[in-house]
Amino acid sequence: MVSNDAILPMHSKDLLPRNRRDRSLFIFMVVGIPFAVLWEGCVVLPNYHTYFSTVVLIHILVSCFIVFNIFGNMYLLKRVDASGKQKSLPAILKQEWRYCHLCELNSPPRSYHCPICNECILKRDHHCMFTGCCVGYHNQRYYLVAILYIWIGAIYGVSYQWDYCLQQLGGLRFGSVLVLIAPHFAWVFGAVSSFGFLVAVLHTLGMVVFLITSYLLLIQLLVIFYGQTQYERKHNIESYNLGFKCNLLDVLGTRWYLVWLFPWIPSAQSGDGLHFSHVNDLENVKNI
Repeated sequence: MVSNDAILPMHSKDLLPRNRRDRSLFIFMVVGIPFAVLWEGCVVLPNYHTYFSTVVLIHILVSCFIVFNIFGNMYLLKRVDASGKQKSLPAILKQEWRYCHLCELNSPPRSYHCPICNECILKRDHHCMFTGCCVGYHNQRYYLVAILYIWIGAIYGVSYQWDYCLQQLGGLRFGSVLVLIAPHFAWVFGAVSSFGFLVAVLHTLGMVVFLITSYLLLIQLLVIFYGQTQYERKHNIESYNLGFKCNLLDVLGTRWYLVWLFPWIPSAQSGDGLHFSHVNDLENVKNI
């Protein structure tokens, strides 16, 4: 985990994103994920198991573990300072640095100003609409793990309720597939009951979440693999690609193998978000 000086105090007014779009998506996520878990546990699970057993306990523990890692990492994603305002930035503009007229600070390489957060972000990857904050050098770890667990949760939820969903829609047939594709039309024309409509909507939303998180996870794996940010990937900048192992450690820290288990596990990063090694630096060392 990053040092204490990068931890921002979290007040209730800071919890909701400032942007209206981000605020809506944030509320949808915070409400939607617990609702999905309660739906699986209170509606779907009793349909498979009529009494409490070891299997039921395992399902409960797995669900709690996934939800804990999602919200734990999302919380730290918002709380960890991704900007350089708590760093000792030089008064003199260094080589490869830029002056940000909005922040009135010298901005290090790979840092960019976010118009929504209204500050420069160290090694800015992108602005996360679901949390209302930017993903940068010090908090990319939490974003990656949170997305991974949302992806796992979507797979787990969709696959677990598949039989129950088909049961409510009358079995696997062409009509059931159409209901899942457009449940609102099926409900309007009376092809499905109100409860069947709810089942179909939740299952379709689960599929949508799976597809979206699959895309987001793929993008993160690609930028980490090539040692890039999303901006650098779009502009074919590969100056900071030090190899997959170094790139991975730079994002997840020295305890990269444990950060998947608990959000608050300390995992020191190799850099400070201000200075970055180039590929040319490694090649020069080899040539000596």
